[in-house]
Amino acid sequence: MKSLRNLYYIALLFLLAGIPVKGKAQISLDSYFNVDWQFNIPLDNKFSNVASGWGMNFEGGYYLTTNIAVGGFINFHTSNEYFSRRTIDLSPTLSMNSDQQHQLFTLPFGALVRYRFIEADFQPYAAMKLGACYSEFNNYYYIFMSGQDKWGFYMSPEVGFNWYPWPNGIGLHLAIFYSYSTNRCNIMSYTQNGLNNLGFRLGIAF
Repeated sequence: MKSLRNLYYIALLFLLAGIPVKGKAQISLDSYFNVDWQFNIPLDNKFSNVASGWGMNFEGGYYLTTNIAVGGFINFHTSNEYFSRRTIDLSPTLSMNSDQQHQLFTLPFGALVRYRFIEADFQPYAAMKLGACYSEFNNYYYIFMSGQDKWGFYMSPEVGFNWYPWPNGIGLHLAIFYSYSTNRCNIMSYTQNGLNNLGFRLGIAF
């Protein structure tokens, strides 16, 4: 997954290098594109329940009307939680005493619908994202690792705004979101039935 994340950063660099500078607040009133840093707060996620800022979000859409846009999104996030030394059940007859590092990586992607309340330099909106979510659950302990890769359904309502304060086509994006995915895992004594998160995104808007 490291190579996949590197592709996102390369795509971002090409995108920024190719942005035209125009004398208006927004490059196109018919479309938008957001690139964000993402902060995630798990809600009682048993496998990894630590807030994390290791994420990014990419999304774009086309306005079918003045207010309603449809488009797509993809984002990724990694959270890590350390567990102090404890007894780990490896099987009904085998156990180990060790500390642990839980790593949870998620990659949701899919389609979105956005409602823009006003068409102006400051554009508050509400959106709904639906799609699939790929996840990796990894538990590192001593010299071993137990992991599972899972797929699930993803949904995420969101509110935020795009703001274009400068006459060069680049603006600011801020969003608050809730997300839920049906991804599950069962690693040793840790069982996860779905992932619930709150978070925010801060980035640039085109």
